Amino acid sequence: MVLLSGKEVQEDIKRKLKEEIENLVVIPKLVIVQVGHNEQSEIYIRNKKKLGEELGIVVEHKKFSESTKEEELIQEVEKGNKDQLVGGIIIQLPVPKNLDLFKILNSIKPEKDVDGLGVNQTGLLYGGNDKAIIPATARGIMSLLDFYKIDLESKNVVIIGRSNLVGRPVAQMCLNRDATVTICHSHTKNLKEITQKADILIVACGIPKFINDEHINSSQVVVDVGINKADGKICGDVDFDKVKDIVYAITPVPGGVGPLTVVSLFQNLLDRVPY
Repeated sequence: MVLLSGKEVQEDIKRKLKEEIENLVVIPKLVIVQVGHNEQSEIYIRNKKKLGEELGIVVEHKKFSESTKEEELIQEVEKGNKDQLVGGIIIQLPVPKNLDLFKILNSIKPEKDVDGLGVNQTGLLYGGNDKAIIPATARGIMSLLDFYKIDLESKNVVIIGRSNLVGRPVAQMCLNRDATVTICHSHTKNLKEITQKADILIVACGIPKFINDEHINSSQVVVDVGINKADGKICGDVDFDKVKDIVYAITPVPGGVGPLTVVSLFQNLLDRVPY
């Protein structure tokens, strides 16, 4: 079994980013807009600020109460749009359900949409344009596969999960690389039969240890995107202990896709540097 370590890939990307930053005259700033309190969001933001500090990039955290109106958030976004020192703006998800997330996301200038969630960037991605900004987790998955030289051409890729952050963009990126892609979700029938035929299985359903030894085959590459808590321990959407001795390769949780999500965000930021 090959262990696909995201930490190793992250270190390689960080080294390249540091070299790139050394040659910049002006280092772009990242602005994170958060609404309300969410424990998981707080962890993600701390990780972004920590890596930003390590890279020498200013990460500005703008926090708003849950009662904040979307007009106020859009005004904050507009400030970042106009500020030439701001290279990227992200809306930390989730946001309160009473807010129009679509409207807020699309108030970000396309070139500063480093999460790649606005209609401009998603349109570029689904149109097959290689200049599209890719959502960070999806980009991280592709970086992992590239680092370990896992070719996608003509491969049967099965993705469990259809979110705009992971499932859909990963599916499109795989299609852009000539893979045959199947997206599965909560309404999919005969799931085991589908996953057993996958050359590459990417799991992002948010259910602890959902995939077990009945879903996989011995030549399979398994990418586990899930981060869950079960019995007081961190685990993925794949039951690692049940499949690790069967599959060809698998990501651990933690230490697989997770380390790549944050570093991919900074790749997106620096890819759009106009200086």
